[in-house]
Amino acid sequence: MPVTQQDIYNKEGELVRIEVYKDDGDFLMQFLWDPQDEQTSDNRVEFRKWVNRHLKQTGHEVHE
Repeated sequence: MPVTQQDIYNKEGELVRIEVYKDDGDFLMQFLWDPQDEQTSDNRVEFRKWVNRHLKQTGHEVHE
């Protein structure tokens, strides 16, 4: 099933979560950022890779 991801940030510009939607626009799931993790560019890249890996392993086609 193809899915689309949307990054959600707080007012300070920190990543809060990644929301995942089906192609028809229906909400599927969300991945929450661990507030204990430092908000660095490298950590965000690794988080996105982890989300993509999880989605692919569970049979979703990721639009990157």
